[in-house]
Amino acid sequence: MDDLKFKAGEKLEALQVAAKTAADNGKTKAEDIYQHTYETIRKIREAFNEIWHHELIVESRRRVANFTAETVQRIREGAPPLSPALLYNELVTLFKDRVWRRSMVIFMCGVACGCASGMAVGLRVGARAPQGPHARQLHSHTDQSVIMVDDAVASAASTGEVLVRVQAFSVCPLDRGVLRGHAGALRGLLTRGHVTVGRGFAGVVLDVGHGVSDLELGDEVWGCVSEWGGGAASELLTVRSTRVSKRPRGLAADSAASLPWCGALALTAIDRLKYGPDNCKAKRIAICGAASGEGCLLIQLLSAWGAHVTVTAPRHATMSLRDMGSQDYLDLDGSVTPSWLSVEQFALNKGPWDALLLCGGLACPPKTPGSHAAVLKATAPRNNIVELRPKALLSDRLAVPFTLVFAASFYTYRVMRWLVGLGSHTDWLENQYHLRDGLATLAQLVDNGQLTPVLDKVFLPQDFESALAHACSEDAIGTTVIRFP
Repeated sequence: MDDLKFKAGEKLEALQVAAKTAADNGKTKAEDIYQHTYETIRKIREAFNEIWHHELIVESRRRVANFTAETVQRIREGAPPLSPALLYNELVTLFKDRVWRRSMVIFMCGVACGCASGMAVGLRVGARAPQGPHARQLHSHTDQSVIMVDDAVASAASTGEVLVRVQAFSVCPLDRGVLRGHAGALRGLLTRGHVTVGRGFAGVVLDVGHGVSDLELGDEVWGCVSEWGGGAASELLTVRSTRVSKRPRGLAADSAASLPWCGALALTAIDRLKYGPDNCKAKRIAICGAASGEGCLLIQLLSAWGAHVTVTAPRHATMSLRDMGSQDYLDLDGSVTPSWLSVEQFALNKGPWDALLLCGGLACPPKTPGSHAAVLKATAPRNNIVELRPKALLSDRLAVPFTLVFAASFYTYRVMRWLVGLGSHTDWLENQYHLRDGLATLAQLVDNGQLTPVLDKVFLPQDFESALAHACSEDAIGTTVIRFP
């Protein structure tokens, strides 16, 4: 036992000595690094002071100051600010016998030749046609303007991507918010293009990248592009294959483009309510702003499943919404800004609802009702008020220092996902119904006859401003679409 204690003591003592030695070595190395760094900085400072106080530099500084003052005075007097002869005399005076007329001529000739060569190369490169297929695009700018470009270049499909010839795309009030800066901070971290308008699209696959096995050339597809992922307003669109799906057979491109974005919102609302064909019968549901694309689809689904649907919408849309399946109509046109008082009064007279859906159409009061008990049944969960209108993202409300922290954290998280084998894509940011499985569910509902596209008007790309104004007006019923001719 004593021998064991003795050996253990020796090992502990050896460990202490080794630790102390390592600490001393580390301290010595740190001191050496500090000393070397200090000496280097001191030498650089001494060299800079020596150059700065050199007689030629001092004289140059003095003459530059005098020359600048004289140039300012000449400008004030209206004379030409710079004379080559005066500049040459100043250089000769400054450098004395260090410069000759021949040297100056050679120098000026070299500058002229270099500038001419650089300009020629720049014009040659600028005139060269960009590589890649050309297409038409709607380029949005920071001043909220949108310009039609006829010769935009589309990139080829890389790994996991498909190249789609977009036949039509939808516009909605969210596009106006995007032009005003909605999701701009996050979009700046993900994309570098001009296209930011157009949410849902329909087209034909022209090329598939490596690793894409579920799509082929010629497939008719549809998909969504989120507000932070760019836009679909491009005749040739390169998009990740997980964000497109085969569209229902027999559905024209115009009608198909009206469904993906608003259909995904409608399915999101139903998923939050946990409603379906089995438990939706006899439910009382109110849809505010029901003339929007997602509102029209919600009316069709919920009424087909046996729900009693009450809608708020502009008065001229009453008959159209009734044909889709709504039973009650709540008129809010009496006030310029709809309020929740009319909704609460209607609920008091006719009875509260099991759920309340707030869509992006007009005739939807701002914010949310002040009292949930005034509009919802006592047995209804409080989260049965579902907000489908776009909200400002957290990244849009951050101050500049916090925006930098957010950007660093975002890139760090993407790198960590890539390191653990999850890839560098951003599908984790998307609504699940904007991806392939959600689009397939939407296509199945269309094929089963439970959903019918509600196509309002079709515009041409050069009429984008008129299309967006119509989509945001009270005249719109359903979805507005722009088609590439």
